[in-house]
Amino acid sequence: MEKTASPLIRSIEITMPTELGFHLRVVARFVTRVRQFRSAIRVRKGKVTADGKNVLGLLLLAAAWKSKLHIEVEGADAGQAIASIKSFFQLEKP
Repeated sequence: MEKTASPLIRSIEITMPTELGFHLRVVARFVTRVRQFRSAIRVRKGKVTADGKNVLGLLLLAAAWKSKLHIEVEGADAGQAIASIKSFFQLEKP
């Protein structure tokens, strides 16, 4: 019987780079990017956690400029997802 390896868990902390914060257009682009991965993605701001693939949940975080976001990715492609998320926030800088 084959043992399945436990899924990889990666996390990153991001400081919101855009002056307008995590507004609808930025969230929509983020969700479009992360939906290509099979991993579960959770975004936390303070005590509030949202599904990283859900536009409304991310908007409810109300992440303003310079807010700290803790992003956790769990799954087989977690490393690729984290790299893509890092790249996304570097491109979103004003």
